[in-house]
Amino acid sequence: MSVICAAIKNREVAISCDTQFSFGSLKISSKHKRDANKLFTVKSSVIGLTGWTAIANMMEHLTIHDKDLFQLHDRMSIYGTMLALHGKMKSDYFIETNEDDDQPVESSQLRVLIVNEHGIFEVCSYREVNEFKSYWAIGSGRRLALGALHALYEQKLSAKALVEAGVKAAAEFDDGCGLPLKTKVLKMRR
Repeated sequence: MSVICAAIKNREVAISCDTQFSFGSLKISSKHKRDANKLFTVKSSVIGLTGWTAIANMMEHLTIHDKDLFQLHDRMSIYGTMLALHGKMKSDYFIETNEDDDQPVESSQLRVLIVNEHGIFEVCSYREVNEFKSYWAIGSGRRLALGALHALYEQKLSAKALVEAGVKAAAEFDDGCGLPLKTKVLKMRR
């Protein structure tokens, strides 16, 4: 799995990820994998993605070749984008939408954290979109990262320092996460 952390502080929003990939019990560090990035820039947003490598390849391809599909400035525009992407992912990328028998709608197989000048947004597999005021984390190391973010948020740290502390905590204790990390920082609009 992995970890992606985002935080807003002092009119900046930062997002950071680990760079370890796993294929079952096999783990691969960025020392061995050239494309170990989990952060994708599209327009003025950064998308952090956890989960299947096949889904990451799909999202990377979409952010390069279908940038106009991505409207990511608020919760409902992101929701609309995810609806459009879901249809395209099914028709053009042959995504498997089943997860279990009692799911409410088809799964997009996505777990995404989006940051931009408007804030922090999480998208889950059924296209539900959540907006966070201060910080959030996704991936197998999220509980550890959220603990670090919660413990440090009131200290005099930058958004970058906060998210990097979250990723480092997850990498230290979660076997699905590994350093080095990658971080991007954007200015907030509000």
